[in-house]
Formats: sequence, structure tokens, C-alpha cells
Amino acid sequence: MESNTTFLKKSMKNHSQLRMLLPLVMFLFAASFFLVKPSFASIGTITKSNLSGAWQITLTGNTECGLVSMLVNVTLDTTGTGINAVIKTHGQCGDSTLSGDTFQILTLAANGSGTANLSCGAGCGWNFNIQVSPDRSIFNLVDVDPANPNNYLEGMAIHQ
Repeated sequence: MESNTTFLKKSMKNHSQLRMLLPLVMFLFAASFFLVKPSFASIGTITKSNLSGAWQITLTGNTECGLVSMLVNVTLDTTGTGINAVIKTHGQCGDSTLSGDTFQILTLAANGSGTANLSCGAGCGWNFNIQVSPDRSIFNLVDVDPANPNNYLEGMAIHQ
């Protein structure tokens, strides 16, 4: 059995070690507040004008021409329209670059859900359902329009 003196010495030693560790724990706790990125998920209504500027869109899927991947660069105005889209394609029908096409946000609800269209020339284009992120830096796209059969494209847009 330990004597009271030995027990007291061990207890004081443990207490001293904990006291030395406390400043480090407090520093790490305080630092975590500065390292956490705040979320802006609850900031107001999302509008077309929030989306103005340069965007890069990646699309992949199946078109009437077969499997394809696409890279689209477009600058949207405050109405959600970009008439200067450049579409680079790589797929079963070969590689191509189309320029001067239109990408347009057709509808946009306050929560960021909506529809968009990308043209690829006369009689060519895709209708997308979109969802804009709350911070307005990205949105996803998916073509689920039954009026546009044999087109199954999906992708992501990033605000540059």
C-alpha cells in the first residue's frame, strides 16, 4: 500500500503535467475558429445577376452522336445569358470546337433551382435542370428533358 506522501507526490506531478498541457489545448481550440471556413448557405435569394461573369462548364454523357465529354467556356451577363460560348467536344463523333453559341439561364428560383439551355448551332442544343450552390460559386446541370430524346448529359459549372 502506498503511503499518503507517495500518493500526494504522484498526484501533484500529474496536476503539474495537466497544467502545462492546458495552454496548448486552449491555443488549439482558439485556432480552430480561425481555420474553419464560414458557410454562407443561408444568404438570401439567388438571382440571375448573381451568376454574371466567366464560367467553365464540364459536361459528359451520351448525345445523339454517342458518348462525349465537353468543356464549355462562357461569360454570363446580368440576365443569365452568354452569347459567346465556346464548346470543345471529344467523343465518338470526333473532336470539335464550336464558338459563338448561347448558354442561357432560363428560369431560376430563389433557392437556386432552375433551368438552362446550351445551343450548339441551328436545331442543336440541350435543356438542363440546374441547381446553384448557396455561395453561387458552382452549379450542376443535368439534361432530363423528354422533349430532347437520346441526350443524357450531366455536369458541373465553376465560376472563374
